[in-house]
Amino acid sequence: MPNHISETWERDVTALLDKAKQQFNAGELQSSLATLYKLLEVERADAQPMILAATIHERLGDRAMAATFYAGAIDLTPNLKREVAFRAASHYLAVGDIDAALSTMLMLEKHLPDDLDVVHSLCSLYRETGRYADALPYARALATMAQNFGNFVNAGIVLSGLGLYEEAYPPLLQGYVANPEERLGLSELFWCASNLCDFPLAERLQAELEAAYAREGVTADIRENAFRALVWSGDEEYHVRCARRTAEAVFPPVAPKWSRAERAPGPVRVGYLSSDFCDHATMALFAGALEAHDRERFSIYGICHTPENLRQGPVRERFLEAVDFYIDILALDDDAAADLVRSLDLDILVDLKGFTQGNRLAIFCRRPAPVQVTYLGFPGCVAGVGIDYAMTDRIVTPDRSIPFYQEKLLRLEGSYQANDRSREAVERASDKAGARRALGLPETGTVFCSFNQSQKIRGNVFAAWMQVLAAVDGSVLWLMDQSALTRRNLQKAAEVQGIDPARLIFAPKVPITEHLRRLVEADIALDTAPYNGHTTTSDALWCAVPVVTFKGTSFAGRVSESLLSAVGLPELVAENLSAFVRLAVELAQDGDRHSRLRKHLIEARDVAPLFDTELFTRRLEEKFLEIAGG
Repeated sequence: MPNHISETWERDVTALLDKAKQQFNAGELQSSLATLYKLLEVERADAQPMILAATIHERLGDRAMAATFYAGAIDLTPNLKREVAFRAASHYLAVGDIDAALSTMLMLEKHLPDDLDVVHSLCSLYRETGRYADALPYARALATMAQNFGNFVNAGIVLSGLGLYEEAYPPLLQGYVANPEERLGLSELFWCASNLCDFPLAERLQAELEAAYAREGVTADIRENAFRALVWSGDEEYHVRCARRTAEAVFPPVAPKWSRAERAPGPVRVGYLSSDFCDHATMALFAGALEAHDRERFSIYGICHTPENLRQGPVRERFLEAVDFYIDILALDDDAAADLVRSLDLDILVDLKGFTQGNRLAIFCRRPAPVQVTYLGFPGCVAGVGIDYAMTDRIVTPDRSIPFYQEKLLRLEGSYQANDRSREAVERASDKAGARRALGLPETGTVFCSFNQSQKIRGNVFAAWMQVLAAVDGSVLWLMDQSALTRRNLQKAAEVQGIDPARLIFAPKVPITEHLRRLVEADIALDTAPYNGHTTTSDALWCAVPVVTFKGTSFAGRVSESLLSAVGLPELVAENLSAFVRLAVELAQDGDRHSRLRKHLIEARDVAPLFDTELFTRRLEEKFLEIAGG
């Protein structure tokens, strides 16, 4: 461009900007905006008109446009990058556009990669959108540079959410020390300590939580999600409060319930919605029932949001073969997914997740089906998200549980839990000593086991297990392998109870088929509480390993009783924890009784209701027919 033309153009641009500023200072906001828009048609490389336009839109209350202009100035301004980026992000968040806020902070990160507030914001935004894997590098950076409670807890939540409890522990502890009265920090550190089996710390923090909840009553400041509440508490009233709090904090309002004037003729259309249509405990239990549905009376829709990286393998293929219609909603937001589900004209929509990680309960809040049911994935109340019915049984939800459920209880005859009779009928090796030796187990003596996840192992129950080991000479406890710190904590807890830590044997994680083949070598399974083994218990029973449990006070704590009743062994349910210890010891010391129980369980594979997939499916279908059409 010739110099004289360039100089003229610059004068014109300057004049327009000066005019816009004068109009702005005079309070003529719309005129100033019109001048700025004219200027921006020819000049897009100057931050000043961008920032002024953003300021005007801000004053006019148009936060979305203000955010757009502030974001546009980030790369252009030499000195105000931080200020305009954070203003843009705050406006995007105010209008509910969290993705745009995230993009804004990523733009700023290019210029200020080591800025504490930028790192904190990116960690938080990825966390709030459920993208924990993307948040991980920011969480790790934040854990090292954190300066306040918010920084520490933000990093710790992400690390804990990814199962990195050893990494999560230091920042969560620092957050708790910085503000021990803040409930979020307390509950997050408690969950982390529970997963690490740090029993002294977990028990102290639990006492603090319980005391606070008791003081606050119905107004309790509950910051933990509903699933965690089931793991450490057997109080159903507390569970329903957590469920409602989770629904209020996380999910949209529930749309009005509706029903058809008359259901169309033909098979009942049932949609199962889950992210667990893959190699997951849900499919280990439910695949057989999906296959066994009566296709003359039911059409089965698999509504799937399974992550892409899990969409392979024989379990996935089995799922695809088992459903009549496959509906992929992974890439859809909740509104679009609900619209798609609504277009299927289902009679019943079944949630298989509840308040567990990766759920899409926001779809149920939009009520895309006239009848909505929760089943299998969450052993408790799912209040506040548009669920009409919960599929249970009379043991896990006796009459005294009814007041603690917003959903109407559909109680199946026998156990609520589906099981798959088609899996391998595993048998003990003929060379018992050799098989045990290969698994790192002693060749003789009683092998107790508990393959539950670490957060289910509560301090009082672990102490009871150690009492069992103390009373049974030569016995060992076979556990699922844990992180190095969790193993050390368990070994230390054993030592405190006077048990040689070498009597705890940790089994490496292996595929489920391989696990069942080794599980048969255990003698007795010891249950957890207040959250029992669920799939863990039915796996043990399938492998002819008697499970010793005791009566619980909530759905999650009554599951093993339900399963034992459904295989004809209610006598393995003790009345309390002390009786549990006596029962386990007596069973270990009575070889004849133990042999009879193993023989009973081997026969149960063919005759017990728990393992009768066809019978279970017919019972489930009876309930569906009762409620179809609302």
